[in-house]
Amino acid sequence: MVFFTEVQERFRRTVHDFAHRELCSGAQERAKSEQTSPEVIRKLGDAGLLRLVTPEKYGGKPVDCVSIGIVFEEICGVDFSPMSLMLSHVVIPLMMEWAREDLRREWLPILGRGEKLACFGNTEPDCGSDAGAIKTYAVRDGDFYVLNGEKTSISAGMQADIIILTAKTNVKAGVKGITCFFIPLDLPGVNRSRFKDMGSIPSGRASITLNKVKIPLKFRVGEEGEGFTKIMNGFDFARVLVILAGIGMAQNSLAEVTEYVKKRIVFNNPISRFEGVSFKIAEDATLLEASRLLCYQTLKMRDEGLRHNKEAAMAKWFGAQAVVRVMHDILMIFGWKGYSEEMPIEQRFRDAIGLKIGDGTSEIMKLIIAREILSGTFGPTM
Repeated sequence: MVFFTEVQERFRRTVHDFAHRELCSGAQERAKSEQTSPEVIRKLGDAGLLRLVTPEKYGGKPVDCVSIGIVFEEICGVDFSPMSLMLSHVVIPLMMEWAREDLRREWLPILGRGEKLACFGNTEPDCGSDAGAIKTYAVRDGDFYVLNGEKTSISAGMQADIIILTAKTNVKAGVKGITCFFIPLDLPGVNRSRFKDMGSIPSGRASITLNKVKIPLKFRVGEEGEGFTKIMNGFDFARVLVILAGIGMAQNSLAEVTEYVKKRIVFNNPISRFEGVSFKIAEDATLLEASRLLCYQTLKMRDEGLRHNKEAAMAKWFGAQAVVRVMHDILMIFGWKGYSEEMPIEQRFRDAIGLKIGDGTSEIMKLIIAREILSGTFGPTM
């Protein structure tokens, strides 16, 4: 990457070497597991890759946003299975900036080491893209809150120990009535169930129900009514990291198919000599590079404190389209061999499709982009 600093490039090489040394073996099998491998979690924790935004006083190894993007691209290029858990361990420490000091002191060190795992919940059965329409509610009762509701499509929800979620503390105030809460998932009244997904299986996507869950006041994250603005800022960051994870996976797959087409002989020629094959590879390499540049530009803007929600939406929309197309092209080049479980491409293709849904659908991303460009009364309303 031409605009990585010298420090960032050294960091990239270190993460690249770690990923290829520690995560290559068994990656294809782990992609089909129903949880993120505890051994992989331990390795990521030992390497400091689960505390990239955690302050140093809590045992963190904080780095800039571009470097966090590098981690997602390099790790997920080798092993996509820990992506959702890694994302949670970026988002949750960011959210805990507004938590009480005793909560941060207790939980941030163990989350950063991977000894305990975290997830985030906003989506509900009747509410996905419209984040302000949640129905989960919290009622204050003296020094406690009592929560009721259901959060769904929660990545890492089956494996996590805690969740930061949104709930209405004022059901009549719309988005201004949303508040964030820190919930240990072993509390009475908390139940969870697994989704059987076609892709990103190790993420353990779950539905989490809250039935009269009682938590102390100190578990509120920030003040009442501040939840919506806090989660929106985190979404812009998460969207770019998810796409860089997909780009890493697609780049690795493109490298594999590039070697394959040089060796696969048809009509006495390697199939790399057929334009029907070589032009696909040329187009796919270009799509990935364009997506990659857009992602890192967005992260650089975030590092510089610049507004970047339009660019994050562009990166998410364009990157998801690109990765899914590239993975489909690669599978078709491999043919029946790629369609079988003999090769990892069939699972990677299914993993890639989820990029168009999670952290904002492609349609919502285009809505954000159009509103930013057209602004005011000229932008789309639906």
